[in-house]
Amino acid sequence: MSTHPLIHQLYACLAPWLALSLLLLGRNPFLSRLRLFGSLLLALFLLRIPLGGWSLFAWCRTLEINPSFTLTGLLCVALWQRLSGQMIFRTEDWRAAWIVGTIGSLVLYPMGLGLTPIDPYSWGWGPAVPIVTAAFATLLLIRGNRFGIILILPLLGSLLNLQESANLWDALIDPFFGIVSLGAVLYLLVCRR
Repeated sequence: MSTHPLIHQLYACLAPWLALSLLLLGRNPFLSRLRLFGSLLLALFLLRIPLGGWSLFAWCRTLEINPSFTLTGLLCVALWQRLSGQMIFRTEDWRAAWIVGTIGSLVLYPMGLGLTPIDPYSWGWGPAVPIVTAAFATLLLIRGNRFGIILILPLLGSLLNLQESANLWDALIDPFFGIVSLGAVLYLLVCRR
């Protein structure tokens, strides 16, 4: 099943817009409707500004052409929590996200760079990664962890061919999610002491 290139471009623009919207909203607990809508529109406007002949959206795509569904889902949750003032993800849900992101990036990236004879990136085209992801998402959901819902998104996105890449690893993890996850896990470890 082939998806129109416009769908890929629109999906790739979603993560930068969500991230910039969160930054513009800040941490002020008292947000007016004007500030909410203004921040969302300002983020969209800023990402459409041309620099060197390309919009900031296009420049973001040069850094990461396929934002993972996991990162995009987490950004959606964070923005929705910020806009609604309701807690959607509990601390343990976020913790599970950061641990999964850290383990995934430590498995995928060093080995993918050729530091070992094993190339786990090639597993993303086979049945192993989808089966393990579905099993882990199911386990999280059975335990009441809402991050399991986010782990279902990469499977659905891959089935619908919403990304340019057909490799499930690209739907599960990207460098930005990996870096943020590593930082969050380090922070959790330091705060524990």
